[in-house]
Amino acid sequence: MGTLTYTELATYTKVQVGDNAAWSSPTDYYAIWVNRAYQRLTTQDKFWGLRQSFYFPQLETSSSADTVDGTAYVSVPSTALVIRDVYDTENYRLLNNITHHKYLGYLDRADTTAEGAPVEWVRSASYIYLHPTPDDAYTLTIHYRKIPTALSAGSDTTAIGPEWDEPIITLAAHIGKMWTMDYEHAKLLKEEFLEQVAGIITIYNSEARSRKEHIYLDETYRDRSYR
Repeated sequence: MGTLTYTELATYTKVQVGDNAAWSSPTDYYAIWVNRAYQRLTTQDKFWGLRQSFYFPQLETSSSADTVDGTAYVSVPSTALVIRDVYDTENYRLLNNITHHKYLGYLDRADTTAEGAPVEWVRSASYIYLHPTPDDAYTLTIHYRKIPTALSAGSDTTAIGPEWDEPIITLAAHIGKMWTMDYEHAKLLKEEFLEQVAGIITIYNSEARSRKEHIYLDETYRDRSYR
């Protein structure tokens, strides 16, 4: 989690934007801008043309859900931003993600004689629809990226790493400058933010160095000869 508290993040944002009493009371806009920055950072895929997506391992989590016989869906976890995978712990298999269009094309999805252990899933609104419709209670493990809880108490810290404290302050200050229509300074803060995160967003990719993958020629091509 982050190192700076909610109070400290708001205080440092105040330094960046300018200590204006009208922005502190009766509404603390500095605190609002911090939460806006925190929310944007953790729920947007990319910023201002950056090619690399933002990844926060601290926000990857999972929860369990039990299917109900004859019910075609389970609920999406309340804090889920993106569903990563759905795993059937009863049958030890990973369910395949399909499109909503494909799911609707299954004529047997409402057929009680065609129920079975789910093998496919698709998210729609606040539900994860399963195919086939479950014929029994199965325990599913839903892996997802969560939306972090907004900061509220002064001692709260972010759910992501401390390396993001400074970018959150800079982004909060940018938002503040946009709110106060100081577009020249907002542009400079935007550039500073992009420079700060450029070296952070790829850091977790270094974990892939331990991965060992090999590419093999398909067996159907092994016996072919070319002249």
